[in-house]
Formats: sequence, C-alpha cells, structure tokens
Amino acid sequence: MKASVSATSVSDFRKNFKAYADDVSDLNEPLIITRPKQKNVILISEQEYNSLRETNYLLATTANRKALQDSLTQLNRAEGHTLTPKEWEKLQND
Repeated sequence: MKASVSATSVSDFRKNFKAYADDVSDLNEPLIITRPKQKNVILISEQEYNSLRETNYLLATTANRKALQDSLTQLNRAEGHTLTPKEWEKLQND
C-alpha cells in the first residue's frame, strides 16, 4: 500500500504502519499522526532527525551562528575564496 497523505489517525497508522514507515523513510517526508485533544505526534525519518540534530548543534552558540552568518554574507557578496589543495591541507594540519 502506498500511503500518500501527510496526516493520519492513530488507528489508521496502526493498521498501515509498514506502509507509512516506508513512505516516511523513502520520501523523507514527515507524517502527522493525529490524536485526540491535539496531542498529535510526528513521525520523521532517521535522516531528517539527524539533519535536525546537526542544525541544532550548529546553531547552539552565538559564536557559531555569527560565523555561519558571516560566511553566508561573504558568499552572497562573492567575497569567498576557493582553497587550493595545499591551502586545505595546511588548514587541516594547523
């Protein structure tokens, strides 16, 4: 069964768990599982979960957020510099 919805009820989710799990994993799209009293949950793929964790880690400190924003600003202004293999190796060894 190919589930093509982004939300389903708990009972439908139970009946069609494998199909929903396959779709979430294969399509990398979240699935909202609706529950009474707005206590909904969301099923996401491991890939999406890892991506969210990495993003949270990168944005966790003010210093990291500033460094990322500065890099994006440089990139958008075409102020970036492409490293040569020697420059990259030197950075890794420092």
